[in-house]
Amino acid sequence: MVTKKTLTASVLATSLLFSSSALIHPGYSVEAAQAINHQLELDKFSSHYAAIIRTLESYTKKIDAAKSEDEMMDLYAEYMDYYDVALEKEAPVNASNSDIVKLDEYIYNSLIEVYNSEIDTIDYYNGDLSEEDYKKALNNMEDSVAQQEIMFKQTANSYQSKHRITFSKDMYYLLGETPPAKPAQTNTYKVKSGDTLYSIAKKNKTTVSSLKKLNNLKSDRIYTGQVLKVSGTPSTPSKDESKAPSKTVSYKVKKGDTLYSIAKKHKTDVTTLKKLNNLKNDRIYAGQTLKVSGSETVPSTSKGTSPSNVSTYKVKKGDTLYSIAKRYNTTVSKLKKANNLISDRIYVGELLKVK
Repeated sequence: MVTKKTLTASVLATSLLFSSSALIHPGYSVEAAQAINHQLELDKFSSHYAAIIRTLESYTKKIDAAKSEDEMMDLYAEYMDYYDVALEKEAPVNASNSDIVKLDEYIYNSLIEVYNSEIDTIDYYNGDLSEEDYKKALNNMEDSVAQQEIMFKQTANSYQSKHRITFSKDMYYLLGETPPAKPAQTNTYKVKSGDTLYSIAKKNKTTVSSLKKLNNLKSDRIYTGQVLKVSGTPSTPSKDESKAPSKTVSYKVKKGDTLYSIAKKHKTDVTTLKKLNNLKNDRIYAGQTLKVSGSETVPSTSKGTSPSNVSTYKVKKGDTLYSIAKRYNTTVSKLKKANNLISDRIYVGELLKVK
């Protein structure tokens, strides 16, 4: 009997996007029209696949909430049926847009990798795949998707910079990032002779209390030529807010977790998690405790341990764990343990602890 594992659909959200071509609008210059087309293609691309990913994730939530094995298995079957349909849909990619074509390649590869992982899970629980082969397949899938994610983000950021476009909410969702907060619009008013806070408040459909708070006024006194905010946010945070300590919240990593899934669960982003925990890459392991809010972790410099006791090595082209271990008179096993590696795969530029 097949039983449910922790579903991996959330890893897709870091690399799923499709596009379609757009018509040039009349009345615009060629350059402006091209920019509009690039924006529209990316928006349609991200909207289409954000809908698919959200559907996949909705299935995982329903499966997690199933009250019986029969209900769970029915939902899992629906999930796989939907996945089949999604894979068979032809992506409306504009073939002349080379960047979108690349993004599509990374997306489809990730889709296939995770889908095959689901098939491996079924085979494993049916006894058709050994535990060793199953773990190896999972590791290979995670490594492959991680590489696709890196290339996807690099291409997406290059596309944004090259064509001077903006990312939609759907695009940020697919990247696993939080959209930047829009600055509050601030309107100002220059005080004229005879003005009072009451007359200014009435004119701008606000209150005297709001004006005083916005402008940090201790009294109702104003002067000609003074510039007052009439909407927006206060110039400085309130005393209580400025002294409020940053609350630290921790999370213990579970099997199947990714930085993306943890970030989404705690309404943050991968970049913030890595910064809070001084992570050099996206690799995490079950049982690890991560900060999900608060201040950054300061590396330990206890008296009993000198920083010079820890050496690092930057991976070069052609390096393997075996060659690095041999160079530093250690073993592959010790290197993997020191760096929390779950496979022998390393990449150029990666920093490894060697002592």
